[in-house]
Amino acid sequence: MTRDILMLKGARTIVQTLTGVKPGEKVLVLCDYGTVQVGKVLCSAIEFAEARPFLLAMPPARVHGEELPAIVASAMKEADAIIAPTRFNISHTKARFEAQRAGARVTILPEADDDILLHEGLSADFVAIRPKIERLAELLTKAGTAHLTSRLGTDFTVSLEGRRGRALTGFANTEHVAAAHCLEASIAPVEGTGNGVLICDGSIPGVGLVDEPVKVTFAHGYAVNIEGEGRIARAFRELLASLNDKEIYNVAELGIGMNPKCKLENSMLSDEGVAGSIHVALGTNAYMGGRVVAAGHYDMVVMNPTLELDGEAVIHQGELKLDMD
Repeated sequence: MTRDILMLKGARTIVQTLTGVKPGEKVLVLCDYGTVQVGKVLCSAIEFAEARPFLLAMPPARVHGEELPAIVASAMKEADAIIAPTRFNISHTKARFEAQRAGARVTILPEADDDILLHEGLSADFVAIRPKIERLAELLTKAGTAHLTSRLGTDFTVSLEGRRGRALTGFANTEHVAAAHCLEASIAPVEGTGNGVLICDGSIPGVGLVDEPVKVTFAHGYAVNIEGEGRIARAFRELLASLNDKEIYNVAELGIGMNPKCKLENSMLSDEGVAGSIHVALGTNAYMGGRVVAAGHYDMVVMNPTLELDGEAVIHQGELKLDMD
């Protein structure tokens, strides 16, 4: 009983606080076959909010960012709000993008399992953190160049010129996807401009926690070499090669984690949200301000990084250096 009560508490945080569900709204709970139980708890929270839940279970995708079936995409456009506890991430899909253009607020819960509604990240002070994320998104928008370094040897530069930063505050809206406790500021860098070396020492969500550092070399906006002796490096190389798509190696995203309640645990929502971490993604970025549609979207988390925007540090060795004025 205690577990059920705690799960419902987490569900109510997602439904009422973050998704802002109002009485009478049509709320689509989008699951795959393995996440239906989580979906049912969310439906109970939606009913508590005096809204109308609709539970839709679909076959699980094969990779993060795989396009959704047409019948699912059609249903999404009819909803006032969508909450999606799924195994694979639906953020980087045309279906999600078009649902928001049609007016739906979207909260995603990728890599959902039976414990996701109990996650400590949902206890974060979302209201207090929100202005910091919005400030970082503003700085990303204003910046021309980003330079990422780390003690392990990361030395990576990319252009942000003309691109707009995203404030992923957890609060659902009709423009940017909300990912519950995965709080971040992020941006789609200019294609063709990423160069240098990235040492991933945190995780590659969807592949695993890094056992040995993964060295990724970039040239002209693409990952051209992935090195490492560990299991995760080998699995990542094999996964990307299996997709048989040049654009899966595109530099898709630069993101800054902002949730102090998150920690590395081989979970997309938690790992990318770790406060003071940076993630650089490969693959699709067309639905977050970029131009590339690829066979998937995979993030690489760097711990204790230093990030400079136009020469000014906003993170130094994992510590936020943010002027709120």
